[in-house]
Amino acid sequence: MIKVLMIESRDKDILDIEKKLSKTVTETYQLQCLNQFDATQFENLRFDILLLGQSENQFEGPRGSIDILKSALKLQFHQPIIYLTDQSDIKVDQQVMQLGADDCLPKNELTSTFLDRTIQHAIRRRKAESKIAHMATHDQLTGLANRYLLYQHLEHSISIAKRNDRQFAVLFIDLDKFKLINDSLGHDIGDILLVQVAERLTTCVRETDIVARFGNDEFAILMENTGPTRNIITIAQKIQKAMEPGFEVRQHELFISASMGIATFPECGIEPETLLKNADSALYKAKELGRNTYHFFTRELNKQARLKLELEKNLRRALINGEFDIHLQPQMLSHSDHVAGAEALLRWNHPKYGFISPAVFIPLLEDLGLLVGVEGWVLNQVCQLAKKFTDTYGQLRFSVNISGAHFKTGNLKENVYLALQASSLDAHNLEVELTEDIMIEHVEHNSYLLSELKEIGISVALDDFGKGYSSLSYLKNFPADILKIDKAFIDHLVEDKRDSAIVESLVDLSHKLGIKVVAEGVEQKGQLSHLKRIGCDFIQGYYFAKPMPINEFETFVVNRFEQHNKARKRLV
Repeated sequence: MIKVLMIESRDKDILDIEKKLSKTVTETYQLQCLNQFDATQFENLRFDILLLGQSENQFEGPRGSIDILKSALKLQFHQPIIYLTDQSDIKVDQQVMQLGADDCLPKNELTSTFLDRTIQHAIRRRKAESKIAHMATHDQLTGLANRYLLYQHLEHSISIAKRNDRQFAVLFIDLDKFKLINDSLGHDIGDILLVQVAERLTTCVRETDIVARFGNDEFAILMENTGPTRNIITIAQKIQKAMEPGFEVRQHELFISASMGIATFPECGIEPETLLKNADSALYKAKELGRNTYHFFTRELNKQARLKLELEKNLRRALINGEFDIHLQPQMLSHSDHVAGAEALLRWNHPKYGFISPAVFIPLLEDLGLLVGVEGWVLNQVCQLAKKFTDTYGQLRFSVNISGAHFKTGNLKENVYLALQASSLDAHNLEVELTEDIMIEHVEHNSYLLSELKEIGISVALDDFGKGYSSLSYLKNFPADILKIDKAFIDHLVEDKRDSAIVESLVDLSHKLGIKVVAEGVEQKGQLSHLKRIGCDFIQGYYFAKPMPINEFETFVVNRFEQHNKARKRLV
């Protein structure tokens, strides 16, 4: 049944429409009528279509039919409106359609069939338009508002907040380690998880708040009229609590946490773009703090964000401008204190800020898609250096850090081969260091690639072992030659029995698997003595030397050789 609401002041026209609707054969109609327009009545009325009859002298006075049409359109209800004229008039027809009516029909030409068909077409057309509008403003996967709709609501909230001197907040939410779930279990599982996350987020906010899906695994919440900061914190903590229970997805129990960045109006900006940008900066800071936390935007973060933008811009030309340097940190044989080789470390000597920490610019290189290219440059430079040093000082091994991004591009093998070929370096003098993200993702493919590198004589080292997701299965399944024990276990090696037990066990297990061990971050003589006693193979750390420029490393090597030569002569 189609419910028709008609606004008409003439009873004979109402009876005529009622009669025509009763004679239709395709649909049943229920007609309700109003003799005059009253905006307050529309809140309680339920109807599928509005028929607005043209009254006499419609262009005279504020209550004419055209004015009523304008008033009805201002209510922005979703039902279609058909304007009924006394007789065909092209000027009235054009004016009505331009105002936004769905159709304009002359009463004297109406038949039951024509009216029935027009009403049904108008309803179907409006439903189709509503569906298209919903698709344009909502995320198809979760049904939440999308970025476009959030922006519209944000503009509206700013307008209201300025008039009423109110505060509101924007929360950016990013799911921690979602990519790992997506890559390991597939996008279907990831999509189901996103839907479930969306459902939990909507339970954490009020009906007046807007929850939107902003990107792949990013969500945003527009919190209206927040009041004190503690109210925002309450919602953030509620979201954290909602994420704690596991998600049941196709027989998988998945656990995921959320990092949140918060920007408030007007403290963090009075324009939509500024608020969104600042909420994103706060989110980035929350991730830096260890994830599964929330962080409010501050002026200091704004400075950091501006610096980040500047560094990103400068990074694009750093390689061309010759701003990258390679520093070398010696690796020593534990039993003799001879130089066994060095780890190559990338340094950025910024023309304005001096040396920038790798912890700052390496993630930026990866975000910009430049890391693989820079690593290729490092490979070539290190192979050239290694060739020079091995020709002059004998067998030394030089290690290069390789990122997960380099594995994903599929050209690591080619880059290594080209660097060796161009430098004429023996492959046995080159070592590649890889981190846990490479070990976790695409295990079979990466293991095969590493095995190919090993076949030509290149050594493979597992870096920062024990720092994060390290598993003994990696030692079993990966073709590793060297294990590098993370500095965190070395710092309290002497005084902490548990650290001592872990390090000693790792050394013993590695040796039984045919893997040599490097201890990173050795700074004290007691640490060195302990590592020598348990049979650790190589030592790296400030006790012997910090990372240094190439010329200083050469001086270090020369001095070590001279010291050992003098010692041998004394023994003779």
